[in-house]
Amino acid sequence: MTKARFYISMLTVIACWQTAAAKPDSLMTEHLGMWQKLTTHQQTNPALHGIAFTSSFSQLYLKAENMKQSKAFEVEKGNGFFSQEADVQSFLRLSGKTAVWGSAGYLTGKQKNIRWNSTSDFDLLKPYVLADSVGGDTRQERYHFAGGYATQLNHWLLGAEMLFRASQEYRDVDPRMRGVVNDLTIRLGTAYNAAGYHWAIGFQGNIYKQTNSVVFYRELGVVPEYQMTGLGTEYARFSGDKRTLYYKGEGKKLLLDVTPSEEKGIYGHIEAGENRYRRVLAELNSMPLTDMYVNSLNTILGWKNEAWTIDARFDYAERLGDEHIAGTSASTYFPTIGRRTMYKNHLLNTSLGAMFNRKGCVDWTISAHGGYLLDHERYVYPERRMEYSRFYGQLAAELFFNPTERLTVQWRLNTAYYANADKRLLLPYSDMRPSAIGKIEDEFAFAKANYTDMNTMVRSEYRVTKSYALFATIEGGYVYCSAGAHQTGANLSIGVTF
Repeated sequence: MTKARFYISMLTVIACWQTAAAKPDSLMTEHLGMWQKLTTHQQTNPALHGIAFTSSFSQLYLKAENMKQSKAFEVEKGNGFFSQEADVQSFLRLSGKTAVWGSAGYLTGKQKNIRWNSTSDFDLLKPYVLADSVGGDTRQERYHFAGGYATQLNHWLLGAEMLFRASQEYRDVDPRMRGVVNDLTIRLGTAYNAAGYHWAIGFQGNIYKQTNSVVFYRELGVVPEYQMTGLGTEYARFSGDKRTLYYKGEGKKLLLDVTPSEEKGIYGHIEAGENRYRRVLAELNSMPLTDMYVNSLNTILGWKNEAWTIDARFDYAERLGDEHIAGTSASTYFPTIGRRTMYKNHLLNTSLGAMFNRKGCVDWTISAHGGYLLDHERYVYPERRMEYSRFYGQLAAELFFNPTERLTVQWRLNTAYYANADKRLLLPYSDMRPSAIGKIEDEFAFAKANYTDMNTMVRSEYRVTKSYALFATIEGGYVYCSAGAHQTGANLSIGVTF
């Protein structure tokens, strides 16, 4: 026996002795454990979501979260936030063949010191946002709910799911931005059980809408609003006083899965999707300004048994941005006479990983992943480029144990390191405003930096009766960036499971 295995065995024996050989709550380990993350990607298909759990589990909780950066890693997202949330999540197994699930929640909070962005959902719509150099704090409200159903008919699995999000983000001092979002997603899925595997196919459709505006109550305090087009460029013809617009989006996705019907076997997952988001100037007879096309491919291939797994992952996304060319106006109508693909962004993330799980009076899991990612951005003319790539490694560990018969504790530790592998910045400095130069150079400094990420979480759950339990969760994290900045974060949740 190696020293490592000897120490692990001794720790297990000691822990079991201290806990009087009580086993962790099976509901917690099945629904909240790291091992369950192996099937997270499969749950996108509602037919497979219905067989992801053998037991029912529901939780209602209140959560407060705070995050702060010493300097904003991305100025468009600010340097911190504070939020409060109420949420309920439920998975109910109605029978051995049928399950339903759902969630609903409300969040309110504040984003701090956002600059160069006056549009909600920046990660979704970037770089095509309304922006100014002043910015400030924004307040946010978000409602969401989801519901799904799955059943089994002979060898077939069938499922459907709907998800909806409504949010608003606003500022009550100049410049007073406001973004109101409605986001609807519908999923349909089916699977067939043959040769010891579930062979699944699913479809996802999405409709997205955001109305976005900026107003000024003090005439002397008006600053220009820029229609950003990528890497510090803007659509100059319609920047300045054009501050009311909306976004229309639609998308579709194909889901393919194979997963063993028992504990052991090969599993695979493919998602192929495409989305389009159009930015429209509302005050000029709904004139289209830009179109963003997002094409994505996500794949996972692995092998698992009841104790360990190994997998390879490949994720690729392509973001292509078209700018509409407007002709001579007639009153407030600008005809579109052409379009050009001016913005291009390619993102790649590939990794290899393994996970090991051991069940008993102490349930523990360890996982390790290593990979490579790159992000290449280009604006065609005048040519601008920002490119970087990173190697990374991730380690995680989790324990479930019982200090007393009624109390179950979950502890998790995540660590990661991201090391820059390559970098490049090309800018036409003579054609740029000084403020835009400073913004892009700061963005590049964080893009090419190295990052160390550490996060830990403890959840304690006390079972009051067989029907319900009380729980509290505390989580904290720290990120160090070699660009001379750091991030701290913490959240606290209290609630009840039933």
